[in-house]
Amino acid sequence: MSSRTALSMALALCLVGGLLWQRTAGFSAFTYETWRQSQVVRQRPPVSDWRLQDDQGKVVRLSDWGEQVLLVSFIFTRCTSVCGALGVRYRQLQRAMEATGSKRVRLLSVSIDPAHDTPERLAEYRSRFGGARTSWTIARPADEQTLSTLISETGLRVIPDRTGGFAHSDSLHWIRDGRLVRISAWTDPALEGLLTDAG
Repeated sequence: MSSRTALSMALALCLVGGLLWQRTAGFSAFTYETWRQSQVVRQRPPVSDWRLQDDQGKVVRLSDWGEQVLLVSFIFTRCTSVCGALGVRYRQLQRAMEATGSKRVRLLSVSIDPAHDTPERLAEYRSRFGGARTSWTIARPADEQTLSTLISETGLRVIPDRTGGFAHSDSLHWIRDGRLVRISAWTDPALEGLLTDAG
């Protein structure tokens, strides 16, 4: 092998290595979800003041909750898999908040299927889990532009499936002061602690 060929190969390997380093957040994120989580920690991207309609038909915005930390999940009421688990988890978190008297966090479930998920269907989703409105809001984007915006701003992947539903992330999105500051697994056992120390 000539020295010129060896140099070309070394440069190509460096280029590939650099691209992998960049695309995997320093070789620490090998799935889209872990990459998204690491990007959020690094960049804390801003989110706009989403216009939502809750399960009572009332229009609400992220800014309505002031300085509270919003713990946002994305669901749809026809979901037969993880959305039910998210509902159970949110009820558990709500009970933990009630036990500690925590007011720093607001739970927010947002439908990614607003055409189907009317306020009545969202109310049915709430009643399935016995969730109280005191600290848990269930809503849908008030218009298509809001749906498009929140998907773009969170990096959420929403993929229609063959049964009229969607494949989507089951992660929880922490929003504070108009910024997405953390994405965590809904199964993270540290969540109860985060309710009183939402750092």
